[in-house]
Amino acid sequence: MSNRRQVTYSDFYQAIDKEGGVPCQEVPEIFFPEDFPDPDTRKVAIKTAKQLCGICPIQQLCLEYALETEQIYGIWAGTLPSER
Repeated sequence: MSNRRQVTYSDFYQAIDKEGGVPCQEVPEIFFPEDFPDPDTRKVAIKTAKQLCGICPIQQLCLEYALETEQIYGIWAGTLPSER
């Protein structure tokens, strides 16, 4: 049994507000590379999104949220669904 508190939707968005925004808010479409039919465009979107996640101040919280809410689409905290 874990005594770690679960990250809620509210926690996640409060952290974003506290930071004054996060990189994924600027270009949200690249964080969902599965929406790009062209493989080359998808590859660039993945690379760019992962780089932006690398400078995000809430990256760890984002990963926890993605895992706890079982996100099956998009890049969260620099991870693809297959990497979570």
